[in-house]
Amino acid sequence: MKSKNYLITSSVVLVFSVLVWNRVLPAQQASTAAANVDFQRQVRPILSDNCFLCHGPDEATRMVGLRLDTQEGAFEKRKSGEVIVRGNPNGSLLYQRITAKDAAQRMPPEFSHKVLTDDQKKVLKEWIEQGAAWKQHWSFVPVTRPPLPVVKGQSWLKNPIDAFILAKLEVSGLQPSTEADKRTLIRRVSLDLTGLPPEPSEVEAFVKDDSKNAYEKVVDRLLSSKRWGEHRARYWLDAARYADTHGVHVDNYREMWPYRDWVIEAFNRNLTFDRFTIEQLAGDLLPNRTFDQQVASGFHRCNVTTNEGGVIPEEVDAIYAKDRVDTTGTVWLGLTVGCATCHDHKFDPISAKDFYSLAAFFRNTTQPTMDGNISDTPPIVVVPRLEDRSRWERLNRETEETRSRMERARREESGAFRKWLKSAARQSLSAPLDAASELLALELAGEAKVRQAGQSTTVPLPEGIAVGEGSTPATKALHFGANARLELANVDYFASDKPFSVAVWMYQPKREDNIVIVSQVDPKENGRGWALEVNSRQPSFKLVGDEGKGLRVSAGFFEQFKIGTWNHLLVTYDGSRQPAGLLLYLNGKKSTVQIGDQAEPLKGEIRTSSALRFGNEGSRFFQGGALSDFRAFNRVLTEEEDVRLFKPIS
Repeated sequence: MKSKNYLITSSVVLVFSVLVWNRVLPAQQASTAAANVDFQRQVRPILSDNCFLCHGPDEATRMVGLRLDTQEGAFEKRKSGEVIVRGNPNGSLLYQRITAKDAAQRMPPEFSHKVLTDDQKKVLKEWIEQGAAWKQHWSFVPVTRPPLPVVKGQSWLKNPIDAFILAKLEVSGLQPSTEADKRTLIRRVSLDLTGLPPEPSEVEAFVKDDSKNAYEKVVDRLLSSKRWGEHRARYWLDAARYADTHGVHVDNYREMWPYRDWVIEAFNRNLTFDRFTIEQLAGDLLPNRTFDQQVASGFHRCNVTTNEGGVIPEEVDAIYAKDRVDTTGTVWLGLTVGCATCHDHKFDPISAKDFYSLAAFFRNTTQPTMDGNISDTPPIVVVPRLEDRSRWERLNRETEETRSRMERARREESGAFRKWLKSAARQSLSAPLDAASELLALELAGEAKVRQAGQSTTVPLPEGIAVGEGSTPATKALHFGANARLELANVDYFASDKPFSVAVWMYQPKREDNIVIVSQVDPKENGRGWALEVNSRQPSFKLVGDEGKGLRVSAGFFEQFKIGTWNHLLVTYDGSRQPAGLLLYLNGKKSTVQIGDQAEPLKGEIRTSSALRFGNEGSRFFQGGALSDFRAFNRVLTEEEDVRLFKPIS
């Protein structure tokens, strides 16, 4: 068989060797007086089970300031003597207390309901006599190749692993089984390496192959098979909590198969374990990362996610981070680090500070709390077909090069561009939108004014509303206190069959559901009218006609605005009465809108005699919020005009 350091093979062999060595060699040498007591395998379990409750990591239950879970504490010099004196059990407080005849002095105390057996006391005594060697937790110790155990049946050995197996058999008084016949052997090895039985033709070929390396050739063929990676990947994907669904709530489909395929290919191409680790934990952070390395980092996108409306986002964020720390600790450290979520670990050397330091690393992500019940929650990478991969990568390089050239060109102000900046054409872009199409506007300086048909009229502000800081230092805004609203009567501009646009800057200081920015709804007529609203950081606009029915459009789920910042909203309606006639823009960009439940054409009239209200509709108020630069137009504004409203040229 060829010499291949297969990732899964080397891992299994390593673990198997350590386990067998820990179980076989001490048992084999138990009859000799020179047998060394193993601290990790024999001593620590005794201390952990019987002593750590009162003398371990937990400060809340620790007694007399004594720690036996650390080397410093175990060999501490106390007023009454040394806890452990190497080579001298009788001079060690630990041994004195576990062998004390007086029940009041003997450890563990009666209230712990723990009792050391004579064999356990003997182990502790021999350990101290042998020098009380202290070892770190096994997962922190570099792996070394153990010495081979001495066995009698040397002729049976074909490789080093056989020595460990035979040693255990000899200690147990057993003999190796007779070698299986060829048909049984190929079935066993095929199932072990690929999870599949051999084809009849493969069985017959092996039976007829009389060469000395017939078995090795079968093994090499199976290791070269794609089925090898598929079979081994099953175990890893279980550890990575891989699934093709979100795992909770609606449990929708999740498009994670590229990560699954990466794992399979990693085994098939014999990826070294260090790269296997690095690329899964931080492939997207590597310098000059490749497409495959980004896909590999899907390891930490396999966690259970939710889109349930009743969850507390901050709690779910913490759950996601905990899941990633727990999984990393289990898979790569061999530790149950999750215990340190609430307190310092009581048995493994992991503090709560260690846990949350690691959690901070895994919270450095742009993944949203809510998964949207979609198959590919951002951040994502587009996965081209394998045959298109080279072309895809070439186009990406060309795209980046083009963007770089465009950026350089933008920064290089040529003579022609400087000339254009001073031209009338440029000045026309910074001029206000045409006054003829403007229906209504709020002017805010030291006072509030309403501009209609080119005429400005001062509006007295009611109690609870004040003119204050706006979206920029040069602008002002209306700031709303508790239960405050501003009403404008005789505003009769909007109709079901006429186009119009409404634009406003708004500020929301904290997350609140179901608030109103501007409304002209008449509750006496089944809510006839229109309103610009916000729910869970998502702006929406509604038109209500006959029977309280109408149209509603909301921003896309992943286009929520940020709380505590100024945001610009523009809604346009083309007068068609159709759902598609409504468009919404957020901060200068057209939203991928969500059409409301009512997708039928708008019926009847939205015109109402109700006053135009800023910051209120019924019992809903814009408390603590602010709005600025409200403007209404008698036509559909273009996307370019929205950009001018959001980011005017100066």
